[in-house]
Amino acid sequence: MTTMRTKCATLCAALMAATLLTGLPDPASAQGTARTLTYQILMGEDPIGSEQVRIEPQGDRTKVTVTATTRVKVLFINFRYDHKREEMWKGGTLESMAATTDDDGTPHKIEMARDAGGYSLTVDGKTRQAPAGVLPLSLWTPDVLKHRDLLSVIDAAPYKVAARKVGAETVEAGGKAQEAAHHRIEGDVERDLWYAADGTLLKTRFKRSGYDITYVLK
Repeated sequence: MTTMRTKCATLCAALMAATLLTGLPDPASAQGTARTLTYQILMGEDPIGSEQVRIEPQGDRTKVTVTATTRVKVLFINFRYDHKREEMWKGGTLESMAATTDDDGTPHKIEMARDAGGYSLTVDGKTRQAPAGVLPLSLWTPDVLKHRDLLSVIDAAPYKVAARKVGAETVEAGGKAQEAAHHRIEGDVERDLWYAADGTLLKTRFKRSGYDITYVLK
């Protein structure tokens, strides 16, 4: 029972929840009007939650709000995961991020702000400096593929990664078949990502504790 609880806790912590220039435009800068992207989260073929990404251009900046909720039941154990974060971008540069997470009863809070040395990063009340080249694991934007150093959006754990392009594929997303560029992040964290030609994330897939987890655009 303890092993199952540990595996499921790891699974829920990973549900939110990349160095390669891809040629994909950034959907935050490519769009002049606000839009909302909604993703269904699947464990195998079973729906377990949803994620919503709200992209709002504000002059020369873009505000992005991400909200995710999952509920997982394994045997007689129930797990919950609630996450919300707000990102402020200027072009392809992240200026600030604030995130709160309830990871099955364990709270986390991240505040990140760009400064002269890179980023001031406060995680659960403790402040440290992060380098300018780091980026949270914000998969909604293909800019994540350009960074070797990523941070967990839950507790800011550091990830060393590399990204590569797998190829062009057709995926079912947004209620239809769409052409997509398939990319893979590998290293301390692994993700398969499918982006549309305009940089919109269509689908994400990864394994956690033996389970296939998929985010797909509704």
